[in-house]
Amino acid sequence: MKSDLPSIGFGTWKLENTADTAEIIRNALQAGYRLIDTASVYGNEEAIGSAIAEASRSGLWVSGKLWNEDRNRVEEACEKTIQNLKCDYLDLYLMHWPASKALHPDWAEINASVWARMESLVQAGIVRYIGVSNFNQTQLEALLPHCSVFPLVNQIELHPGWPQIELTEYCRRSGIAVQAWSPLRSGKLLRKKELISLAEHYGRTPAQIILRWCVQRGVIPIVKSTNPQRMRSNLDLDFSLSEADMNDLTSLSNLGWSGLDSETLTLFG
Repeated sequence: MKSDLPSIGFGTWKLENTADTAEIIRNALQAGYRLIDTASVYGNEEAIGSAIAEASRSGLWVSGKLWNEDRNRVEEACEKTIQNLKCDYLDLYLMHWPASKALHPDWAEINASVWARMESLVQAGIVRYIGVSNFNQTQLEALLPHCSVFPLVNQIELHPGWPQIELTEYCRRSGIAVQAWSPLRSGKLLRKKELISLAEHYGRTPAQIILRWCVQRGVIPIVKSTNPQRMRSNLDLDFSLSEADMNDLTSLSNLGWSGLDSETLTLFG
């Protein structure tokens, strides 16, 4: 993992393109977050950019994503994101979803073609690093032989009940950092008795237990909150879980997942 890649990020999914969102980002930056993660499909880049424009870029990572409909206009889409975010460059730009095998018989060729165009963004100096999101091992194995610039990260759904052990290990062996979207499963995990019990044992919140489990596994959680106190609490992870508790969290089952399978997905192209 790149040494200065932050160990936790601030997510912006479902935040609206309003002044309230700009204030949320200001609060997150003030709380200490140094990775702001967004995507063009979220529709909130301008509001996020208003807050980023006021902040120092020193040590700050700004991450955007290429939406599926823009696969044939990678350069234009990236430039639009940079413009919306009021930046001169992006620190990280991700392919939001791989081409779905269910929709595209030539899915591997599509992904390789898109990646080549993303590599040109690095060569042009408007993106520092590029990566992927929602790629499984099969999709990565098909892509990596075509890479002149390797993905810095793979951002995937990952949380207790959906630990993605094999994919995480494959990424680690391949030198790809893993980012976790929905590490708290949109807050649903915070009410689970197993998490509540561990939180009471450690004198922490259920969110802190989950985020510490991610960090201790070498995974970068992308967490979201609109509450400044919870923002700060989610960064306060200077404790360790025992090996037994780590294993118990990893082996939890029946906690559910989003159901979004990148190979069979037909919700979008």
